[in-house]
Amino acid sequence: MEIGSSFYLSMYKTITTVKDPEKLTGAIFKNLQDVMKFKAGGMALLNKDRSYFDFYIGELSNIEDSSGSVSYNRVDVSLLPFNFDIKNPQLLIVDIDKKFINSCEKIGNDRQFLIPIIGKMDLKKILVLPLAMDEELFGVFTLFFVDDGFIEFGNDNLMNIANVIAATIHNELSYSELEARKEEKEMLLKLIDTLIEVRDKEIFHQKFADEITKLIPGEYILVNVENENYNYYKTFCMLKDNLGQFKTISVNKGVLAAASLMKSELIKNGKMNFVEIMDKKFDQLCSNSIHLRQLKKKRQISALLVLTYSKHDGAINLVIGRKNSPDLLRREKDKRVDYKNIDSVMFFESEILLGLNILPQLVLVYMNFLIFEEVDSLKKKLEQEKNYLLEEINQTNSFQEMIGNSPGILMVSNKVKQVAPLDATVLIMGETGTGKELVARAVHNLSHRKDNAFITINCAALPMHIIESELFGHEKGSFTGAIEKKIGKFEIADGGTVFLDEIGELPLEIQAKLLRVLQEKEFERVGGKSTIYSDVRIVAATNRNLEKEVSLGRFRSDLFFRLNVFPIIVPPLRERTEDIPLLVKHFLDKYSKKIGKTVSLIKKNDLDMFIRYNWPGNIRELEHLIERTIIISQGENLYFDTLILGQDTKIEQDLESFKTLVDVEKEHIIAALKLSKGKVSGDRSAAQILGLNGKTLSSKMRKLGITRGFTITTK
Repeated sequence: MEIGSSFYLSMYKTITTVKDPEKLTGAIFKNLQDVMKFKAGGMALLNKDRSYFDFYIGELSNIEDSSGSVSYNRVDVSLLPFNFDIKNPQLLIVDIDKKFINSCEKIGNDRQFLIPIIGKMDLKKILVLPLAMDEELFGVFTLFFVDDGFIEFGNDNLMNIANVIAATIHNELSYSELEARKEEKEMLLKLIDTLIEVRDKEIFHQKFADEITKLIPGEYILVNVENENYNYYKTFCMLKDNLGQFKTISVNKGVLAAASLMKSELIKNGKMNFVEIMDKKFDQLCSNSIHLRQLKKKRQISALLVLTYSKHDGAINLVIGRKNSPDLLRREKDKRVDYKNIDSVMFFESEILLGLNILPQLVLVYMNFLIFEEVDSLKKKLEQEKNYLLEEINQTNSFQEMIGNSPGILMVSNKVKQVAPLDATVLIMGETGTGKELVARAVHNLSHRKDNAFITINCAALPMHIIESELFGHEKGSFTGAIEKKIGKFEIADGGTVFLDEIGELPLEIQAKLLRVLQEKEFERVGGKSTIYSDVRIVAATNRNLEKEVSLGRFRSDLFFRLNVFPIIVPPLRERTEDIPLLVKHFLDKYSKKIGKTVSLIKKNDLDMFIRYNWPGNIRELEHLIERTIIISQGENLYFDTLILGQDTKIEQDLESFKTLVDVEKEHIIAALKLSKGKVSGDRSAAQILGLNGKTLSSKMRKLGITRGFTITTK
C-alpha cells in the first residue's frame, strides 16, 4: 500500500505546530491512526552518553483527543527487551511471544512496564521505528499491534514515516534545548545577582542553598572548594529543618569523612564530573559514614548527586541530597510522567546538565565571596594592629633602650642575643619596674619576626569576663554584647610576637587554652566552631614566684614548664647601682626636652642619695622621680630636698618577720569585722568599711579561714 505525499504533508503540518511533548506524541499517534490501526505506542529517547533510554509508553484510550495514561521508565540500553543495534539502527518488527516476555522479565520486577499493556490488550507485534538525524540515533518510536496490519505499507514507507517523525521530534528537542539554555541563562544571572552582593557568611550559605535547590530540588547541600593558588580548602554543609529552612551543619570530622567518601565515588565513576549515589550504593556509603546514616535515618535523605568542576588550580564539589518523595520530583514540564511507577529517587538528566553548566559560574561567585571575606578579615586585622601600634607609641615607655654596663644588665643583654634569633619561648622574671617589657621588645626586634606585630597583653589589667575574648577573639552573637565578630590579639599577631605581661595573673581556665596555643599554635574564637592557626612567638613576664604559685595550685605546672624554656632574670635597680648615673642622665635629657626646661646635671650629694636608696619601684620609680623633679624645680637647678627620697635609704629587712600579702589582707579584714562588731554586710558593716560587696567579702573570709566567732571574741 502506497502512502501519498498528502499524508506526509498533512502529518508534517499537524505535528510541527505542536510544541508540548505530550501533545506532540498524541498528534503523531492520531495521524498514524488514520492509516494504520495500532492499540498503543511509545517513544524512547537516548541520553547523551547513549547508555540508557528514557521510555514514555501508553495506551490510547480515546484517540480523538489524544488522551491516555503515559508511564515513564528509565531502561539501560543493555536491558532492552529486543535486540536493537543503536550503532546501525534499522526498522525492527518484534513478535510478542514467550521469548519476548522472558526478555522483559530480565529487566527486573520493577521494570516490567511492557507486560501490563501486552497482557491487557493481547498484543502480537511491536513496530520499532528508529529516530535518527544525520545518521545519528537519538531515540526510537514504537507502535503496538494486535495483528500484522502494518505489513502492507512496506519498509520504505515505514522508514519515511520514521524520518518525518524523527525530523519533527529533533526540531522539538532542539527548540526545547534552546529554550532551556535561555531559561538556564536567566536563572544563572538571577542566582549571581542574588549572591554577588552578600557579604555575611551565614546569609551567603543560606541563599546559596536556597537558589541551588530552586534549580535542582533537594534538602541537603554540601560544598567543598579547593584552590591551591589562594590556599583555600573550604567546606560548608546545609540541611533543611522541619520548617523548610536551610540551616548550617557544623563541619566536623564526620562531614569531612562523608565528603571524602562521595569524592571517591566520583573518581570511581570515571567521568570525573558527576555521579548519582542511590539505592545499594547509598546504603554502602551509609555503612561507612555516621553523617550519612543520620541523614538517612533522621532526614530520610536517600539519594545524592555529586557534581564537580575542576581547573588547574583547584576544584569545587557540589553535593545535593533529596528524599524519596515523588512530590519533590513533580514539575510542570514533567506532568506526563507517572511518578507512582518510579521506585526510587532519580535525578533527571536535565538537572545534571544544568548543575554541570552552572558550576563554573558558581566557582567564580563563591571564590569572589571567599576572597572578599579574606580581604575583609585582613583589613580588620590591619586596623586592629594599627590601633595596637598607636597605643604602643602613645604609651609612656619606661625607656627607649637598654641602658647600663653593670654585670647584671650585660648578662641580660647576652641572653637576649642568644635567644632572639630562635623561636623559643622566653620567660622574663623580675621585680615590678625593672624593664621586663623592654627586654621582651629587644627579643622581638633582634628576631626574624621584627617586621611583624609585637602585641603587648597585660594579663593583670584584663577584666575576667572578657579576657578570653581579648586573647582569642569571638564570633558575632557568641555572648551578650557581641554585636560583631572580633579578631583576638593572638590572631592579629600571626607571624609576630605576643608579650604576656604579668602572666601569673591569668585565670586557670585561660591557662589551659594558652597551653594549647603554645603546643599546637591553635585555638578557637569564643562561640566559634572552626580551629584557627596562628604562628606566634610567646614572650611572658612576671614579678611573681611562679614555682611557689604552682605549689599553691594557682598556676598550672605544665604551663610553667612550657613557658620556662629560656628564663631571663632582670636584676632590680638596687643590684645595679653603677647604672644609676647613666639612667639619671638619660631621663634628664628625655624629660627636659619633653617639658621644655633647661636643667643642669644632678648634684653629687643627690646622686649619692640615689645610690643609697632602696628603689622598691626600680627604674620606673627613678623615671617618675626625675620627671616630677623637673616639673617642680625652678630654673636650671634640680631640688630633691622636698621629696621623701632621702628618708628612705636602704634598710635591711627582717625576712623572718616580713608579712605576706595574704597575712596583711587577713589582718585587715579581721580589724574591719571587729570595728563592725562582726557585721559582714549591710549598713555600717565590714563590707562597707572595706568598700567591698558583701558576697565578695564572705568569699574572701571563707578563703582565708576567717569566722565571725573568731573575730568577735577578741576585744
